[in-house]
Amino acid sequence: MDQALVMKREREDWTRLYHKTLKGLETMIEVQRMMKDIKKLAEETNTILTEVEGTILTASINNQTMNATSLTQISEDLRYLVQSDMDERAFQIQRMLADELDQYKGKDNKYVEDNIKEIQELYTNKEINQAQGTIENEEVILVRPYQVESTTISSSSSSSFISNEIANLEKYMKFVKTPSQTRIFRPPPYYQSLKSRGEQDPSFWKEVATAFLDKKKNTNTARNGCQIPMYQGGPPHEPYFIAIDNRDQIIIGPSKKIVATHVVGELEVLI
Repeated sequence: MDQALVMKREREDWTRLYHKTLKGLETMIEVQRMMKDIKKLAEETNTILTEVEGTILTASINNQTMNATSLTQISEDLRYLVQSDMDERAFQIQRMLADELDQYKGKDNKYVEDNIKEIQELYTNKEINQAQGTIENEEVILVRPYQVESTTISSSSSSSFISNEIANLEKYMKFVKTPSQTRIFRPPPYYQSLKSRGEQDPSFWKEVATAFLDKKKNTNTARNGCQIPMYQGGPPHEPYFIAIDNRDQIIIGPSKKIVATHVVGELEVLI
């Protein structure tokens, strides 16, 4: 068998496993986030339940004992959730998956090496902070899988990288809320780019958002003789529309007509 083909298959085998490990890590990060949300919601619910317990029992003329028992059971279940360590267990799984990345070092791929180093340092730093009693601003460490190439990627604008960023952004578009007025389109809630901290870089965000609109545009309208491509998202009863205006700004608004007037410069866009 051709040596080049053998090497290609070997590379594809380890990169496939590498991606699966990163996917597992990403999933457990999301699981941990959800578990934290569940515990927070359980605590808030228990507080509300305690506040209305007296009112409920006062109103329970015929079923006071039964309702009191049910309230106690609900409260105990909620306290169990609050006191559980399920989020910490999820973190420990993440930590072990991060350690598993050691097997993908030394593959002559600087991109992968840098990604592994960054991921493992994040977890090491978190453990140091926990040991020192330091409280972090972020609830969960967020790590996203990087594109694996046979050669080092020198520019974030490579077509394969941007294609992956577009697919990643699309997952977060469900969190976009329809604005009441047209404004600059900013990263959706919870958005994390594949590029480390790319969502914090305005230039990189604009590059990804522009590429997203170019690839995902699904509707258009006309204004002053100009055809204006747009991306329509959101529920049918409350859609939003995204376009690029005449100042090369990516904008979002509540209707085609309103966005179009901003695109051609008839109205100013909110910052």
